[in-house]
Amino acid sequence: MLNAHFTRPAIVLLATVVLVPLTLAAQNAPISSGMGNEDTGAPRLNLQQTPTEQLIDKLKLDGKTQAPDVRLLLMDANREAASSGQKMLELRQRLVNLALQNKPEEMAPVVEAYAAAAADMAAIEARAFTKIYALLKPNQQSSASQAFAIMAGMFQAPPPRGGAGRSTQRGGGQ
Repeated sequence: MLNAHFTRPAIVLLATVVLVPLTLAAQNAPISSGMGNEDTGAPRLNLQQTPTEQLIDKLKLDGKTQAPDVRLLLMDANREAASSGQKMLELRQRLVNLALQNKPEEMAPVVEAYAAAAADMAAIEARAFTKIYALLKPNQQSSASQAFAIMAGMFQAPPPRGGAGRSTQRGGGQ
């Protein structure tokens, strides 16, 4: 049995590695009401809004002074996070391949490397948010914790979709 060789943290991490990208992809799926194109009176949702724009909206940032600074901070953090995000993607793929090849004994060092890359990514997100928080006015700070939740995974490359040869775009920080 495959699970007999894994430690509980390894199983939890493997489940997280596999389920988080699926959850994030589902959040971006279009919503269809089945009611056709008629106006129902309900507010329209902008499903194409980037995480950066969601963050700006959640914090109610001033469009002329605060929002441009936040966009620049997020672009800098995105550049800083590129290597960690790529490493996480590669390690996630390696973990899945090792699980499919039934090689649990080789997974421990990969899990440790993934945890280190994930910690680097979390530190980048926290540093970026600290800089954003410093720009907030006192009345904007009450939404800060919800806005930080939007940043989770913002700088990670999405998993490849489709067949070989397709290019992938960077995370939503741009």
